[in-house]
Amino acid sequence: MKKITILFFSLFMLFFATYSHAEKKAAVLRKVINVIVDGESVTGVNIYKISSRTNYFSVKEVAKIYNATLEWKPVSSRVTMYLNGKKIDIKADSTEVVFNKKSKRMSLPSRLIRREIYISPEILKSKEFAEIAEADTEWNPSSLVLNVTHRTNISAVRYFTRPESTQVLIQLEEPLSYTVSKTAKSIILKILRGQVQRDFLSVKNGIIRDIVYDTEGRYAIIKINLQQIPKLVKTSMLSKPDRISVDIMHSKKIDILGKDTVTPAREEERVAPNDSLKEIDLTPPEKYGQSQISEIISVIKNDENNKDLEKVPVAKFESKNIIDDSFTIVDDTAPVVDIVPSNHENKKKSYCERKRVIVLDAGHGGQDPGAIGPNGTKEKDINLEIVYELKAIFDRDDNYEVILTRKDDTFIPLAERTNIANQCNADLFISVHCNATFDRNVNGFEIYSLSEKATDSEAAATALLENSVLELEKKSSKQYTPLQNVMWSMAVTEYINESSELGGFISAETTNRLKIPNKGVKQASFYVLRGSQMPAVLVESAFISNYAQEAKFSSKKFRAAVADSVYEGVVKYYASKDKKQNSK
Repeated sequence: MKKITILFFSLFMLFFATYSHAEKKAAVLRKVINVIVDGESVTGVNIYKISSRTNYFSVKEVAKIYNATLEWKPVSSRVTMYLNGKKIDIKADSTEVVFNKKSKRMSLPSRLIRREIYISPEILKSKEFAEIAEADTEWNPSSLVLNVTHRTNISAVRYFTRPESTQVLIQLEEPLSYTVSKTAKSIILKILRGQVQRDFLSVKNGIIRDIVYDTEGRYAIIKINLQQIPKLVKTSMLSKPDRISVDIMHSKKIDILGKDTVTPAREEERVAPNDSLKEIDLTPPEKYGQSQISEIISVIKNDENNKDLEKVPVAKFESKNIIDDSFTIVDDTAPVVDIVPSNHENKKKSYCERKRVIVLDAGHGGQDPGAIGPNGTKEKDINLEIVYELKAIFDRDDNYEVILTRKDDTFIPLAERTNIANQCNADLFISVHCNATFDRNVNGFEIYSLSEKATDSEAAATALLENSVLELEKKSSKQYTPLQNVMWSMAVTEYINESSELGGFISAETTNRLKIPNKGVKQASFYVLRGSQMPAVLVESAFISNYAQEAKFSSKKFRAAVADSVYEGVVKYYASKDKKQNSK
């Protein structure tokens, strides 16, 4: 009997050691993956190979991605994930997952290894998980990219500056009711049922210091911090597409090229001494972090001096004036068919006597997809979406007329693109692209003007990549004669400074709007810019070869920010030219 007991014990220990070895081996088979949450990289996440054909995620790492909390129940070998006030129960070695009391069977069981539970990507991609997380999840096993995009119905917060006024546009995915109030130096909008990704915009244009926004409970809170007390604030609900417009009329004109005409002393004098609402002081925008933004939003929500927010009724379709000693808020929510910025209502104040013709070129198209991102995004599609966004902005400005080189997925030879601009006597030619490189860590915004000599090796490589499309147009490509080459060289010399100046204004706008590295203005021999008889630039909006920036391109917010940067850069370029002309 004793021998049998010893034999049984030996077999048990052998089985346990074998099981532990397999368990250990399974846990060690892991690989770092690329996790992108709302266009930002998240580090420290792995994919685990539990069997030869099955990938799993660690529940602990999943909780980190979605900002969830975990409760481990060792007796039942179960973990509960708490997320957005709801819970998900996952039991070890079971295909059953309970989503907020709703049970669902998965095709693969969860696994318990060394007191840690691992789950299959199927759970994260499920409709039930998406509803609780309020986010859509895509997993690409071939490129090892996990892309998480939180659901929002406020896709972008934008701003446009003119000497007399600044317009803030809150872009909606659906009509939403809102209330508006203020502190001594802030305008605060509370949007009922609004959902927006937490972020901020550092503006510093002489009237707005910054814009901070986040979702708090049933509201999205948009806080516009001011540098000077405005003369008047007008809010409007706009449609096609749905937007909330906040038009801020300046007390004094500002120099949109960078000089604020209101001195700090004069600004202090304009603050009403009996204003009962306390100013909320913010950390300088360049020092913001996610935790600081949370604190700011918390201050907005809890400050007793902001309780008047709850008293302002939901905006109705009528006009009303709220006047005090500081400034006027006009709440006008009557539907408007389309936006006409307040700074363009009086055509006599336009910067030029005739409309300036801008030719927008969406790079690549047709059989030329351009660069392709690691997750399969095609450059030609992104370029066209940005150009259409850009066209929509220019179309609302009476100072400009826009012509597109392509309106759909059509292949246009490179030489033909500048020919279109020349034939239309265009004032500017702007070609929109996405950058790419073999190094997936490289990222940032670049803008180029034409030169036979590249600024650096990276610029030369970018030009080589963009010019490679010539292989697709051997028969259709226009060949220049020696005389045309001489004329082209003269044109380059004439417009090289203006092109660089235009590029500089656009580049300056991207720093605060895009929040990606600004690689500046460069020069290289781009074939698409050759022959242009006007200032011409090529915009490399971001690197589609970079995991995070490829994800950004899928965001309306990022594409709008690229378009806004180009548009505002053009406006400031012409403002600078007009200023020089008027000073003569």
